[in-house]
Amino acid sequence: MLEIDASLLVILLIVWILVFVLTKIFFKPLQRIRRERESRITGGNEAFKKSMETYEQATNEIEEKLKAAKNQAQKIKEQFEREALKERERMLKEIRGETRNQVGEAKKQLEKKVKSLKEELESETKDLAERIEQKLLN
Repeated sequence: MLEIDASLLVILLIVWILVFVLTKIFFKPLQRIRRERESRITGGNEAFKKSMETYEQATNEIEEKLKAAKNQAQKIKEQFEREALKERERMLKEIRGETRNQVGEAKKQLEKKVKSLKEELESETKDLAERIEQKLLN
């Protein structure tokens, strides 16, 4: 069996001193470093989460602004198209009016020309008839 003597007490005292010294010199600084590391990691994770939230929020805002800009651009495009169609219709009416006026003027000129040619033809016909009459009578 084991005998309890003074060496056992000395060994126990040395073990307790080693535990105390190791706790003060090794374990407490190690635990402090681990706590600091964990707090930094936690802080980094929180900062990452906040930055991701900010990024997502900024991305959503940009997407909404982009959608609004696209809608506005589409409305402006449609407005320009409507205005262009109105302008086209106005120009077509103007061109039709000008064309009608030109056709009317051309008809008037043709009628005048036809009338003058008829008058000329009549006078020539009378002259020709008189010549034929004179040749037949002579």
